[in-house]
Amino acid sequence: MKKILASDMDGTFLASDHTFDKVAFRKLLDDCKEKGYLFVAASGRPLLSLEKVFAGFENDMAFVAENGSIVSYQGQILFEDEPIPQETYLEIVDAIEEGPYGNQGLTVLSARTGAYMLTESHPEYFDLISQFYVNTQRVDSFSQVTENIIKMVAAFPDEKMAEAQAWLNQKFPQVVAVTTGGDSVDIILSGVNKAIGLQKLCDYFDVTAADIVAFGDNQNDLEMLDFAGLAIATENARQEVKDRVDQVIGHCNDGAVLKFMEEYVNKGNRLKSLK
Repeated sequence: MKKILASDMDGTFLASDHTFDKVAFRKLLDDCKEKGYLFVAASGRPLLSLEKVFAGFENDMAFVAENGSIVSYQGQILFEDEPIPQETYLEIVDAIEEGPYGNQGLTVLSARTGAYMLTESHPEYFDLISQFYVNTQRVDSFSQVTENIIKMVAAFPDEKMAEAQAWLNQKFPQVVAVTTGGDSVDIILSGVNKAIGLQKLCDYFDVTAADIVAFGDNQNDLEMLDFAGLAIATENARQEVKDRVDQVIGHCNDGAVLKFMEEYVNKGNRLKSLK
């Protein structure tokens, strides 16, 4: 392996309707194999969701799922972080429900084989989450969940998002809450991020961070972008992300990441990191 092309999904590789050009992507994967490059889907999404998005392509790529908590290559789990202890996520759920930011049951627990929401959750939110989390189930209480929980998702009103995120990070130092787009934050164990997942791939393939080209748009991409030898943001990225990268390209709705990768792979590494 010579290079790793690691991209966030929503708001970066995928268009806002969650699609991508599958014909062009098939060609990219073939060209990557010829050149010794590896495409990596690095996302806050669960592994099951990523495998569904890339059905038919999964054996020619790798996955960094759940914001770095799970790393998979050709059906093999290369890394899986420790789960969030039940007492921790139950305490966080209670604090969110009793807190000042109006969550009202809009919390999700994500596990390897599916996700969990409370029975009281609004049906529209359940349908929305089910688009991203395969095998979403309702439970009367999160204390009924026996499966290891990798990540939590909590939704808040847009105008309260920043305050709610800061409140969570201050109140629960054992976890970190990051925005991923939309109206929710991902809550994962402190010290876990996409850069950790990419380091596991570097170790596996005996490459370095300098051999990584990374693409992102949101807070949960920052560590990955800082880690990579070449960091790219989409036009629609948050300003704090654009301020941390080497280059800003086009909008996710224009397939900018896929087009950049095609040129990068087919014309060789003509770009140098500014770092």
